[in-house]
Amino acid sequence: MPQTPARTRNRPRAAGIILACAATLALSALASPVANAAPPEGGALQTSSGISALAGQAEQTLVVPVTAGLEPTRIKGSIMVTGTPESAGKPEGTVRATVNGRVVLETTAAAIIPLDAAVSSADVTIADSASQQLTVGLQFVPATPTMCVVSNATATLNNVVVDFSGTAKAPTTVGEFFPASVPAVVLPVPAAPSADVSAAIMTASAAMSHRYPAAAVSVVPDAELEARAATLPVGSRILSVIADQGETGTRLATAAGLPQLILSGHDEQLRTAARALASDKTALAVTSSVSGLTSALPASPGLTQSLKDLGSTTLKLSGYGTPESYVGVTQSQFGGPVSSVKVQLKGTHTAVPDNAQAQLSVFWNDYLLSSKNLDGGDTFTVDADVPAGQLQAKNGLRIRLAALPAGGDCTGPAGVMPMEVTLDTAGSTLTAVRGGSTKAGFARFPQSFGQSVPVAFGDDNTQANTVNAATLVASLQRDSASLLDPRVVGLDTLAGSSDSGLVVGATAEAANKLSAPLRLAEFRTISPDDVEYGVGDSAPFGVLEAFEQGGRDLLLLGAWAPENDMAAASTLQASLASHVGGVEGGWASLSRNLLVTQPSGAPVLLESNALVPQKAVTDDYRPYAWWIGGAVLVLALAFAVRTLLMRRRAKEARAYVDAEEKVSEPDSTGTPEPGHGN
Repeated sequence: MPQTPARTRNRPRAAGIILACAATLALSALASPVANAAPPEGGALQTSSGISALAGQAEQTLVVPVTAGLEPTRIKGSIMVTGTPESAGKPEGTVRATVNGRVVLETTAAAIIPLDAAVSSADVTIADSASQQLTVGLQFVPATPTMCVVSNATATLNNVVVDFSGTAKAPTTVGEFFPASVPAVVLPVPAAPSADVSAAIMTASAAMSHRYPAAAVSVVPDAELEARAATLPVGSRILSVIADQGETGTRLATAAGLPQLILSGHDEQLRTAARALASDKTALAVTSSVSGLTSALPASPGLTQSLKDLGSTTLKLSGYGTPESYVGVTQSQFGGPVSSVKVQLKGTHTAVPDNAQAQLSVFWNDYLLSSKNLDGGDTFTVDADVPAGQLQAKNGLRIRLAALPAGGDCTGPAGVMPMEVTLDTAGSTLTAVRGGSTKAGFARFPQSFGQSVPVAFGDDNTQANTVNAATLVASLQRDSASLLDPRVVGLDTLAGSSDSGLVVGATAEAANKLSAPLRLAEFRTISPDDVEYGVGDSAPFGVLEAFEQGGRDLLLLGAWAPENDMAAASTLQASLASHVGGVEGGWASLSRNLLVTQPSGAPVLLESNALVPQKAVTDDYRPYAWWIGGAVLVLALAFAVRTLLMRRRAKEARAYVDAEEKVSEPDSTGTPEPGHGN
């Protein structure tokens, strides 16, 4: 039976972060006491991800973390079967669900299949010394497999919930605070954070999003911590950053009934300590407090990446029909924006039987790059160039084997002497060229940052700005292969540099200074009917803008409200940051260059050319208009002078010709001119 590898999104990790303290980690001699609080009891964990299995595909798995001290009792979810109808208007086959290899559900395919099965501690596996997990599997076995036909029907398991009993074990060391996976992390922001604390919180949000890509990372004002913690699943973590003029340190505590890690310090050392939390080397911290934590920024990815670098350690296509494999490729995996990519695939294949056919095709975002017959020898090389017009922030490299048995007879059972193709994932490479391939807008993020993310605050609301900036950084990090390095800079510094950056809490002055496409003032759409969105002349709005300015790309978050209603403006900005942080598909799902919201209604994506030009925008071009007008006037004067001179010259020429003709004519008495008679 043809096996199609899973189409899962690869999240390549950085090569590793070098942790350095005085030696490796300088552990404090005295452990700080951990605040006593009752750990959470029982409860349920709902995962934010799901799994899909194509008909005939090998079992696909989902890992659910299990907090130490808790015992799973039931697993629940919903399985949806979709795809090409095969019989009686629906796909036919068997859907099978397993937990740690044990079958908990096996039933005939149906449109919707409920999953509700008992589990126990016997189903839990130990991931490492600090982590336990349930491995949930899903498989869709088609009813009538043949040698060549693979159904594109799919079974998808969503809304997975695991019920627990018992009492969660609180971590006793800094290393235990960071298990292999956690369901959620919340970062509280103090009332008036200093610039170094703001930078460290943003760095910590990037570190947690990088380390736990499946976790829900949220940033909240300090006063809202209790309310947010009450909604978090068992096993969640709280990470706090506070200012301290002493040595940088971390210590365990408990807040709102959840384990808390407090990171303290000042200046640049505080930010580098927050960056170190992205590394799994924190397992070296075997006490409840650590001092001198620090980390160097990982090297930026190069322009040449192998399939192994991109997360595909093995890649094999087997069977007749059209088995295929998918590799996710983002521009950020090349360390920044790229203008083109050259693909070179190498591998081996089984001998093609006489009268059989085998062909290997390579697609990029469903665009056919290359196709070749597999014949003669047992090795192959495919070279193909990806046109710039086919490059997106997120891309998919799809490799398909199309094979027919001898004589094209597909009636035999699946798996009889199948064709097989194995790619050399270390030797197969993608080589990119640095440059731009997408028009200005959200499609250029996060790759336009590379690793460095300078962040400027437009107003003095440092708590709200830090919350919003850290929320946006966390969402950007989820789509970035590299660990992002946010830092706080002044608005004038960012405006005068050539670096791409982020502006949060932007004022009208900031939007004007950076020549943002939508200024923070009243505006109207050109055709509300066309864009299905209308804005009144005095309606408050919040906006996230993505635009090019001075050869670099900027993100700007701001709001406008009549009569300088700062509370309304702050609320609108927070809603936009939260929306982007939770949107399905991440930044790749955003299009155009404006995301606009009002006090009521969902945010709407707009293109800046759908807006009536604002006065601030037209004012930007007024000096150019004067120069253009002056140039036109000068040209007009020059043309007029030239015309007058040409007319004068023509008049003089005519007078000269007339004089010549008059001299050559005989006088009126008939007397010949001298020299013309006797």
